[in-house]
Amino acid sequence: MKFRSAFRALAALSTIPFCVAVRGEEPFATNVIAQILQARDAIVASEGADAETSCVFLAFWDFDGTTLKGDCSEGLKDGGKTIYPGLAQVAIERGLSAIYPRDGGFEKFWSDYTNMDARIGHWLAYPFIPQMLRGARAADVLQTSREHFSSVMSNYLMASSVQIIRALERGDVQSHIISASADLFVKGASASVGIPENHIHGIEVIIRDGLVTEELVYPVTWNVGKLEKIKAVVAETERGQPGKKVFVLAGFGDSYNTDGPFLKFIATQKLPAGKPVAVFFNSKGEPDEYRGLFFNAAHAETVGENK
Repeated sequence: MKFRSAFRALAALSTIPFCVAVRGEEPFATNVIAQILQARDAIVASEGADAETSCVFLAFWDFDGTTLKGDCSEGLKDGGKTIYPGLAQVAIERGLSAIYPRDGGFEKFWSDYTNMDARIGHWLAYPFIPQMLRGARAADVLQTSREHFSSVMSNYLMASSVQIIRALERGDVQSHIISASADLFVKGASASVGIPENHIHGIEVIIRDGLVTEELVYPVTWNVGKLEKIKAVVAETERGQPGKKVFVLAGFGDSYNTDGPFLKFIATQKLPAGKPVAVFFNSKGEPDEYRGLFFNAAHAETVGENK
C-alpha cells in the first residue's frame, strides 16, 4: 500500500496534456494535493481489496475567483481598465440577447444588472444573466463561450487551481465545478480547464426546442444552492454507478457568502478514513461559523503569467 500510494502521488504531480500548459508548482498546491490523495488512499485501504474499483472520489470547485481570475460573466477590470470582457458583454455584442441590442446594449444591461444586485440581491441578479439570453439558440451561446475561453479567458485560469485539478484527475479524483455564473457560460471552460462539460454546473434555465428560456432550473447554484447541487451530483453519481461508494474529498472556494455553506459541509464530513480538505482562497474577515475549518491559500499567478 505504501508503495502504491507513493507511486500515485508522484504520478499525480506529473503533467497532463490538457489545453493549457502550466509550468512550475506552487508549494501550497503540492501540499493540498498530497493531503487529498492521502485521504483517498486511507479510504481505499479501509474499504478492502476491491476498493480501487468500487469507490468514486470527487472534488468540488467554485469557478469565478477560484479557478478563474475575474468573472467569466462580468469580466475582469484593473481600476478603470478592462483586462477582458465578460461573456455577458460578448453575448450581447453578438446579438444573442433579445432585450439588449448589439450597439449600446451592454451598458444598459450593466446598469440594470448592478442596480438589481445592489438593491435586491444576488438571488435575483445572478439568474438574470442567463434569463436575458431568452430566445437565443443554446448552441450559439455555448459556442460563444467556448471561443471566448479558448482565445481569451484560458490565459486567466489560476495556475495553482489548474495544477491541482490535473493532479487530482491523475490520482483518480474527479473534479466538478459548481458556479453562480450561467451554465452555458461556464461550460465553455471545459476544454481549457480539462473538466468534462457534464462535470461543470452553473445557473441553468430550461432549454426548449434548442432555445434559451427564462425558466430557472433548481437549485440555483449560489450559496446553499451550491450545497444542494453537490448533494444532487453525489446522488446522481451513485445512481449512475450502482454498487459504488461515492466520497467527497475536497472543496475549493473564495467567497464566504457564496461558497461557505458547501465548503463547511465538505470540511465537517466524517469519512471512513482520512480527512476531507476545504480550501479557501484569499481569506479576509473569517466569520465565526467558519473559523478554523478551511485551509487558507492565495493564488500567485494565472496560466498566462506562468507560461
